[in-house]
Amino acid sequence: MVLVYGEPIKRWSCEFAECGARCCKAGREVKIGDIKRIASGTGLAPEEFLESLENKGGLFHLKGKEDRCTFLADDLSCSLHEKGLKPIFCQMYPFKFDGIIYADDLILKVRVTKDCPNIGTGKKLTEDFEISIEALGNRFLRDIEDFKRFKSEGKDFKEILKSL
Repeated sequence: MVLVYGEPIKRWSCEFAECGARCCKAGREVKIGDIKRIASGTGLAPEEFLESLENKGGLFHLKGKEDRCTFLADDLSCSLHEKGLKPIFCQMYPFKFDGIIYADDLILKVRVTKDCPNIGTGKKLTEDFEISIEALGNRFLRDIEDFKRFKSEGKDFKEILKSL
């Protein structure tokens, strides 16, 4: 389940070149499935793009350069976007990770970011947008559950990557 906090938004569009790609910061959260896709699609070892192989509840963080995402180019384009490799939280933008509630079922908490100047402008958001956010959030939760299961089986980081 995905729980969205804050005021609902009716309009939004990404104009990264106009805002200087404010969302593309170092430390963006990624999960093991994102790491597998990025490593496979770029040929990079996880150590080359992650801050650390240590996780917090199944979450890892992308490295940065000058407080920007390591995959952000000088022209502010995303090299992962061009290859279809964007992490789930990048795909869910303008919603931002706000925590996980550990109950009988995991609940992902997200909220609308305050960093994006295009909230309230741009194209009108449709029900399809909401459905895609819910689907991405549920995929995120499944990946976290899988990661926790693999860890409980005693698998280390590299073994988990191979299991995916």
